[in-house]
Amino acid sequence: MKPESRFRVDILAGTTLCVVCVVISALTIQYDAGAAGSKFSENSATEKMQLVYLFSTTSAFGLTAWRKEEWRGMATLMAGGTLVMTIREMDGVFDQIRHGAWFPVAVATGLITCGLAGRWRMQLQDHLDEFLHMPAFGAFLSACLCLFIFSRLFGMKEVWESLFEVQELEPMQRWVKNAVEEGSELFGYTLLFLSSYGFSRYTAQFAGAKFIYRQTAEKPGLAGERVHAS
Repeated sequence: MKPESRFRVDILAGTTLCVVCVVISALTIQYDAGAAGSKFSENSATEKMQLVYLFSTTSAFGLTAWRKEEWRGMATLMAGGTLVMTIREMDGVFDQIRHGAWFPVAVATGLITCGLAGRWRMQLQDHLDEFLHMPAFGAFLSACLCLFIFSRLFGMKEVWESLFEVQELEPMQRWVKNAVEEGSELFGYTLLFLSSYGFSRYTAQFAGAKFIYRQTAEKPGLAGERVHAS
């Protein structure tokens, strides 16, 4: 396939995936809004969809780490990070074993991830710089802002008590709080999954990409210039 045709196919596939994910997320929120009883509880469709996105994101990064040795360090770090987030999101399951049981599991997973990624630490600096210039980084950064700042802000009970000017939230008010909090989380996990797709596509296209400085340092006009070699 010609590069121009491949580019068009990638754009079409990425756009289609974005539309499908956004529609699924919107329908999930709409379903929970009308569901009797659940109303964005721990067993709601929104919570389950969040886990689907997290598992899919971890799998996408993990497959990249397995298939692309030259990107293994970065992909392992990303897969381990999203796996830690998955464990945190499944705190209700771990609480059935013991309250707070998710925390040591998440810490152990994080340490193992750092140890594995450290085996390819020579790759990480160049690939981190490469990742910062990927289109997928924009979605990744937006996902982090949504998950770690805005959803946490919307989840603060004090904010909603001030908004409704009450001392204690009524059931209907708690449903509104949960809808906004869980909906923003679902949006963040949607963006995170889309960023993992973009990362996987990029590494598949530039499977042998690396920065070459030494070969160009002595060539006039090319010194210090970043060159991609497949």
